[in-house]
Amino acid sequence: MNLLRIVLVILSFILLGAHFSRHNAPALVWICLLLPVLLLFRKKWISNIIQLALLLGTFEWIRSLMQLVQIRQAAGQPWIRLIAILGSVALFTVISLLLFRNQKLQERINRVPETATLSTVTFILTAIVLGIVHLQVQPPMLLVERFFPNYGWLQIFGLALYAGWMVDKIYITETSRQWRLRLWLGFSIVFFLQLLLGLIGFEKFLMTGKLHLPIPALILGGPIYRGTGFFMPILFGVTVLLAGPAWCSYLCYIGAWDNLAAQNSTRPQKMPGWAGKLRLGILVGVIVISLVLRFAGLSISLALGLAIAFGLFGIGLMVFWSRKKGIMTHCITYCPMGLVANWLGKLSLFRIRLDNECTECRACHFVCRYDALSFDDIQKKRPGPTCTLCGDCITSCKGNWIHYSLLKFNPEKSRRIFLSLIIMLHAVFLGLARI
Repeated sequence: MNLLRIVLVILSFILLGAHFSRHNAPALVWICLLLPVLLLFRKKWISNIIQLALLLGTFEWIRSLMQLVQIRQAAGQPWIRLIAILGSVALFTVISLLLFRNQKLQERINRVPETATLSTVTFILTAIVLGIVHLQVQPPMLLVERFFPNYGWLQIFGLALYAGWMVDKIYITETSRQWRLRLWLGFSIVFFLQLLLGLIGFEKFLMTGKLHLPIPALILGGPIYRGTGFFMPILFGVTVLLAGPAWCSYLCYIGAWDNLAAQNSTRPQKMPGWAGKLRLGILVGVIVISLVLRFAGLSISLALGLAIAFGLFGIGLMVFWSRKKGIMTHCITYCPMGLVANWLGKLSLFRIRLDNECTECRACHFVCRYDALSFDDIQKKRPGPTCTLCGDCITSCKGNWIHYSLLKFNPEKSRRIFLSLIIMLHAVFLGLARI
C-alpha cells in the first residue's frame, strides 16, 4: 500500500513535468522529475517539500484550467471536456497528496523529524528570495540562467535544497562549529573561483562584466571614491540589520581565510587594548583617503595601487600575525567593515547572552577567534564588542549557559530563527555574490 502511494506521487510529478514541458519551462520539468528522487533521503523536511510541491501543482492545474476555459469561451469553442480532463488531473494530484500524508508512510520514510520545520522554512525562504531576484533583476544574476537561459529555476531549487540540508547539519550542536567553518570557507572558495574565471576571460562569472577588487574595505571606500554604485553598501547594511555582525562570520569572503590562519594556534591570545582604536583609525582613514582621491581628481591608477597595497598588507597580517596569535587579526584590528558591522549590528535584534549560572570555565574563550570572550568579558557575562554571533561559544558551553537571544523568544527558538535566517542569506550569497 505504501508503494502504491509513492507511485501515485511519482505519476503526479510526471504529469506536472509533461505540463511544464508543453509550456516550454524546462527547469520546472527537471524539478518535477527530481522531486520524487529526493524521497530516497528519508528526511521529514524533504517530505514536507514534496507535499508543498504537490499542493502547488494542484493550484497550477486549477490555474491552467481556468485560463484555458476562458480562452475557449471567448473563442466560442466547447470547454466541458477540458474541465473533465484537467479537473481529473487536479483531483488525482490532490488524492496523491492526501495519500502521501498517511501517518504510517510518513513514519517509514522520515528518519530525522527534529529539524523538519527549520529545514522546510529555510528552503522556502531561500527559494522566495532567489525567485524574486530572478524575476525582477536584469541582466540575469544566476549563473545557470546566464549560461543556460530558462534554467534559472533549477539553480534556485538546488540552492534551496542546499540551504535546507545545511541548516539541518549546522543545527546539531556537536558539529555546528565544524559545519559553519566548512560552509564559510566553501562560500569563499566559490567566490574566488568565479573571480579567477572572470579574470581569465569568462566575463559571465563577473556580476557586471567589469572587474572590481575583492577587498571588503572597498565596499565603503569604492562608492565614496566614485560617488556612485552604492548597491554593495546597501546590501551590506540590510544584511547586518537582519543578522547582526554575523556577516563577518558567515558571509565575508576574506574573513574565512583569516579564520583558517587563526586556527593554526589552539590557544587564542588577547589583543592589545589599542587594537580597537587602530581599526577606528583605519575606518576614518579609508573614508578620508577616498574623499581626497575623489575631489583632488587624482588618477584611478593611484587609487587602485593604494587599494592593492591595503589588501596585500591585510593578507600579510593573516599569514604572519593571525597564525601566531590564534586570533583573527585582520578582521578585528584591520578591516574597517568589521567595525561597521559591529556598530550597525547593535541595531539587529539578535544577541549573545551569558547566564548568571556560568561557571567561568573559559571553554568558550578557547573557541572564540574574535577576541570577544576574554576573562573580563566572561566575568561581565556579555561578549565583547568584536562579537560576530558566530555561535561557536554556544556549542562549546557544556552547561548551555550561552545562547542566542531574540526579543521574548526562548533560547532554542532564537537559535532556530537565527540559523534559518543566516543560512538562507548564505545560500543567497552563494548564488549571487560575485565581483
